[in-house]
Amino acid sequence: MSLSDTIFDFLATVTDNGNTAKKTSSFAQAITSLYLGNPVPDIFHFSLDDKTTADAISSLKNILKINCHNNLKSLNPPLTYLFDELICNIQQHAQTDKGYAYLNYNESTQHIEIIVADCGITIYGSYVSMQKHLDKLGNSDADALNLAQKGYSVKNLPNTENRGYGISSNIKLVVNGLKGEFSVLSGNALMIHSSGKSIILSLPKEIDFKGTMIMATFPSEVPTDFDIYKYTS
Repeated sequence: MSLSDTIFDFLATVTDNGNTAKKTSSFAQAITSLYLGNPVPDIFHFSLDDKTTADAISSLKNILKINCHNNLKSLNPPLTYLFDELICNIQQHAQTDKGYAYLNYNESTQHIEIIVADCGITIYGSYVSMQKHLDKLGNSDADALNLAQKGYSVKNLPNTENRGYGISSNIKLVVNGLKGEFSVLSGNALMIHSSGKSIILSLPKEIDFKGTMIMATFPSEVPTDFDIYKYTS
């Protein structure tokens, strides 16, 4: 099952009043549980101080030691970078005091599945709060996701426009570097990136996530030509 299928499985569940009786993947169940505000035990809760976030990242990567021990060395750099970047974005922009993270090895597809989420002010709210790029922002969560994917930064630092909200560089790392899929749910907008496909959807009004949820999946075997420095410099 692709990430797109998983997310649409989740959307079907939440529009069916959270009915999880139907057969869904553990990944879709994790996404749904975060959306409904009742995280399953496999989802790590963490406060946003440096030690706690470092402990959370270490614990998440330990999950792979049992099933993915042969690939741990090659997976460590991209996973560390992804979690560092995404959690840093929560610390700097979400205006909340905690976050959530999930990592799973899907044995049937041999893919890594990750989620990093917060219940903060959304990406749209971050642009408004920082008074950044308001002339380009428009008035919807979908407009904000479009700016983020294009690399418009909310950071008040020079020479960072190409890094965006941590999203533009992470899309390239996951999709181009790791040959995976990357999605963002923020407010009532959804962005999905995969090889050959990039879409942003304004969701029905009844679907409105109070925060931002990043979801990614990629093969557990890192491509032999993968060079993380292409995406971190």
